[in-house]
Amino acid sequence: MSKRNLIVATIALLLANFMGGLDATIVNTALPEIVSDLQGIRYVGWISSLFLLGTAVSTVLWGRIADIFENKQIFQVATVIFILSSLVGGLATNMLTLIIARGFMGIGAGGMVSIPFIIYAKLYPDMAGRARALARVTAAYTLSTVIGPIIGGFIVDYSSWHWVFLINLPIGILAVIMLQFSYHEDNQEQVAAKFDYLGAGILSIALIFLLFAGDALAVSHLRAITLLIFGLVSLGVFVVVESRMEDALIPIKLLSDWKIQSQNVIMFLMNGFFIGYSIYSPMWAQGVLGTNATRAGMTQIASSILLLLGTRLTANLMRNIPAKKIVILGLISVFLSAVSLVMATQDSPYWWLMMSGAFEGFGVGLAFTPMQVSIQDGVKAELVNVSTTFGLLSRTLGQTFMASIYGGVLSLRIANLVGQTNGQITVSQMNQLTDHETASHLPQNLIPEMQRILFESLHSIMLIGFFLIVAAIIINVIRKEPLKQFR
Repeated sequence: MSKRNLIVATIALLLANFMGGLDATIVNTALPEIVSDLQGIRYVGWISSLFLLGTAVSTVLWGRIADIFENKQIFQVATVIFILSSLVGGLATNMLTLIIARGFMGIGAGGMVSIPFIIYAKLYPDMAGRARALARVTAAYTLSTVIGPIIGGFIVDYSSWHWVFLINLPIGILAVIMLQFSYHEDNQEQVAAKFDYLGAGILSIALIFLLFAGDALAVSHLRAITLLIFGLVSLGVFVVVESRMEDALIPIKLLSDWKIQSQNVIMFLMNGFFIGYSIYSPMWAQGVLGTNATRAGMTQIASSILLLLGTRLTANLMRNIPAKKIVILGLISVFLSAVSLVMATQDSPYWWLMMSGAFEGFGVGLAFTPMQVSIQDGVKAELVNVSTTFGLLSRTLGQTFMASIYGGVLSLRIANLVGQTNGQITVSQMNQLTDHETASHLPQNLIPEMQRILFESLHSIMLIGFFLIVAAIIINVIRKEPLKQFR
């Protein structure tokens, strides 16, 4: 491949990463207005969690499909699905249509975001080159998360939330066209394999059960526990089936490698905390502190900037410091973020949220790259694709399940606290509180009590996130590094 084509192909893939990051932050910024417009605070978690479910279910599937077909073709198909679903989401007039569109966006994103990591491993086979490439990936993602809240806030304040989805169309189309003419894959690189439909079906069922278990917390504890049991049993069946399959969706030798999987567990826990901050810090700023949408979105800018700094430092630190030590430094930074959110009070100022986001972003930036490189270089060549996508799946699952659980916890806490007001405050009014514009029409004498209800509900979410990071730190301390596999 010529240097020019290498640059163009890399830029095309970076656009996909950019679009993935933009979608996350720009939609989170628009959530308060979406909730107010479509009257859906009960289902706010679904806007994120169904997107993440689609991503989680499809990520490994895309990787295995790419083993059979060309990586480039599969990336383009996934991106087109994401584009078309974004169009439907942008035209949605009710919560059901939007949630369904988000599910299909997640399916497209599963391939659009994961397949580039496989292609990067082929474009940059040496560790140093790939570390620099992954730093560019994080830079693209970070740039999108910096400008995403600003663009999202501007769109919400001066236009309509529908445009936060429609903005994906030109970016996605450009990425597909650029990769088409710059990257030509050697067909001999593809691995002849049969697709594991049974494993894919069982894994999908298990993930759906677990997602619904989190959401059911807001309705019935018995239902939540029942769905959780079904989900865990389905996962057990999945492991048994995969151990007997010749062309397993996820080979059992990968699943049983604790040196690899311990890092995936850490990424699961860390991203579970990350999604809580990403979704609910804008809601905290608007609903509790009374900011407008633009300032609410900017709570994540410090996180994005420090995430970029952490990633750039990691690329240099990996030359001299073991990956495990870099990861623990990152986790300590995220731990400080979690502590600051747990210690926050209803009167904590806007800059407190920004400071917490800075620690969170810096820590994630430090920890991600060494683990991503390790789960690729720590397996044999035939497992690189599935190990890469399974690692990304672990990140997505952390966000998926925790977004679902957070949504259920938020709904349950708000319903309980609203019930204690003896009818003075309604859930409908709480919907309006989350958007700066509609909040101005609420009875002013009720707003302080409504802000207290929202704050206590959000504080419960941050407490859960704190325990996730504590668990991640413990696992990182006791785990062992995988050995680099020579190819």
